[in-house]
Amino acid sequence: MLDSALPAASDKMRRPDPNVADAPIRSDPDAPVEPRDGQDCAHCGNKRFVLDAQGNLRPCPKCDTAQRWKLAALASFSSRNAFSSRQTFVNFKTSFNGIQDETLVDCLESAEAFANNPHGHWLVIWGERGSGKSHLCAAVDNHLAQAGIPSLFITMPDLLASLRQAIELQSNTEQESFTGRMNVFKTAPVLIIDDLGAETSSPWSDSVLFEILDYRYRNRLATMIATNVNPDDFDYRIASRMQDTELSTVIENAAPDYRRRPLREKR
Repeated sequence: MLDSALPAASDKMRRPDPNVADAPIRSDPDAPVEPRDGQDCAHCGNKRFVLDAQGNLRPCPKCDTAQRWKLAALASFSSRNAFSSRQTFVNFKTSFNGIQDETLVDCLESAEAFANNPHGHWLVIWGERGSGKSHLCAAVDNHLAQAGIPSLFITMPDLLASLRQAIELQSNTEQESFTGRMNVFKTAPVLIIDDLGAETSSPWSDSVLFEILDYRYRNRLATMIATNVNPDDFDYRIASRMQDTELSTVIENAAPDYRRRPLREKR
């Protein structure tokens, strides 16, 4: 009695026609999307990336939003501080008592050349403490930041401490895991390592350094290294990569310790 009171279902509802396929819902990959961050960009349709002539995905050069994402992601690992943010090429001293130090001039010019065209190049500056190596690392980082080029300026002790922290946290998130942090150091568009050799050496730290530098060497990723250690004194595999003449410019900074100079010479 109850069944007879219900309206009969149509044949189409009970028996779909097997000869008629439902049309799939497709989205237009070229259609713009709503901007969730940054400005509205007609060039990339707010997708923040575009394909280049080789079919590779690149940050949109017009809105530059993806590039700013990279800068923000790298900033959390950086050794940049209020002091280093004020170190530039302009305030790097190359003369004292009216005498030009040609070693410092060479180091400055090499750092400027690297900052103006970092991609596919390495720069290694080595010498005693206090000779201005850290200043030049910071100056390169500041120059690149002004140019909107993502770079990561980090001391080797800070780099290793970050990785040890990731091991202790045992995090599974992409950025906080050991693997995630290693990938940040391996793939940063420009990596600037200061104080290489200042860390306590161990088989673990040596393997970390080799893995990072080997990846960057094989992929020709821009890298700047400042160290108190003669490159010849590193493990042969690292020393060889650091001194490849097709890729790397190596400069010895033999200038005396700036920190110990008389105060009148620093003004």
